[in-house]
Amino acid sequence: MVKLKNIKKNNATIECDIYPEDSKQSGHVTVALDSRTVSGYSLPNGYEWCRNHVNHAKTALIELLEAEDLPTEYLVKWY
Repeated sequence: MVKLKNIKKNNATIECDIYPEDSKQSGHVTVALDSRTVSGYSLPNGYEWCRNHVNHAKTALIELLEAEDLPTEYLVKWY
């Protein structure tokens, strides 16, 4: 699970703060709109192994581009 907060979009990117499961600190993910790839990311200290959380966040951000109103927060779950 990863929480996406402060979701923002501009002409070139969509980005957000990410909180991996059980983390109180955030990381950040930026996705380029033209290529739909991660153009930058950071993870909280101790969560560097959570690269799959970045991929789940990227997929969710791309899906949220289709929403009529872009939410500012979103919860991503998988199993």
